[in-house]
Amino acid sequence: MPYAIARIKKLKRVNIAGSASHTSRERDTPNADPTKENVRFIGEDKQQKLEDLVLAKITEHPQTRKIRKDAVYCVEFLLTASPEYFRPDNPIDAGAYDSNKLNAWLQSSHEWLIENYGSRIIRADLHLDEVTPHIHAYFVPLDESGQLRCYKFFGDRKKMHEFQNSYFEATQELGLERGLKGSRATHNDIKDFYSIVERGVSLDLDMTLQTKAKAADRDRAKRAALEMEATAKAVAKENEELVRRVNHLEQENLKLKQENQKLRQQSQDLPLTEVAWHLGRKSDRVIEGETSLEMVMRAAKCNIRQAIAWVNNKFGEPGMMQAVTFQAKKQAKEIVQNEPVPKIETQKNLDLEM
Repeated sequence: MPYAIARIKKLKRVNIAGSASHTSRERDTPNADPTKENVRFIGEDKQQKLEDLVLAKITEHPQTRKIRKDAVYCVEFLLTASPEYFRPDNPIDAGAYDSNKLNAWLQSSHEWLIENYGSRIIRADLHLDEVTPHIHAYFVPLDESGQLRCYKFFGDRKKMHEFQNSYFEATQELGLERGLKGSRATHNDIKDFYSIVERGVSLDLDMTLQTKAKAADRDRAKRAALEMEATAKAVAKENEELVRRVNHLEQENLKLKQENQKLRQQSQDLPLTEVAWHLGRKSDRVIEGETSLEMVMRAAKCNIRQAIAWVNNKFGEPGMMQAVTFQAKKQAKEIVQNEPVPKIETQKNLDLEM
């Protein structure tokens, strides 16, 4: 039973040139017979680039707005039929076709393109140089206001079904059936159905291939899911290691801060206000330049040893060491400032004098 086949492929601007180079045979096509000539039945100028035709169609409307970068500029139609339609006596005779059947199908397809899409079909070619005759037609998806709106024509499954039903109705008088009704085919399936054109396999036989392809897709999806799961686990492990390292660095940083704070405290004297409070002399005047030990000696009228013992009793050993260290630094600084530097005779100097 021969089927009518209609599929689409949405083309963004960057995809137009590649599609055109194939359909116009500007690049090598291994399955094509160079001795057979293809027929362009819409679009007379064979020298004009497809991209230029698309842009000219878009800009000819006075209300054309700025086009989005991700817009669909053009839609490629693939129209064909099962091999047993074109060569009912011998469907596997690649490249052969009944001229009467071919002409009837071409006329019905041509009329369908013009009646449904009019001048928005800017180019259409009949390919006869491959296994099965087929048509490539290019449609610019402009709405009534001249805006590119591919979604309006092919935006969901309902619109795709309407597209396929419309082509089937235009060709059913030829004895063609609607192919794969109710399938989940999308516009990306043009690649799969183009392989039917190249191989000359009927849709009846190809159902088994599609079933296998779907099973293969499920296997690929399963493998991809397992790979993603493994990647996620590896990333999670790496994140755990990073968190551990960050926590370790934070602890080290905290230790450094504590050590720096300790060093700063050791380089400073005890707060004189606290020392005065412990001495019971809150209102006692603080003498400029006086150390904590000097304050204790002045207030308690005691010597340095007694002052150190008092500070140790009130502030503990760390406080005592802090006060003693600061006192020693002050005395050392005063000695350096006030005492003359003695001249020390080195052995070198003695040798020179001799």
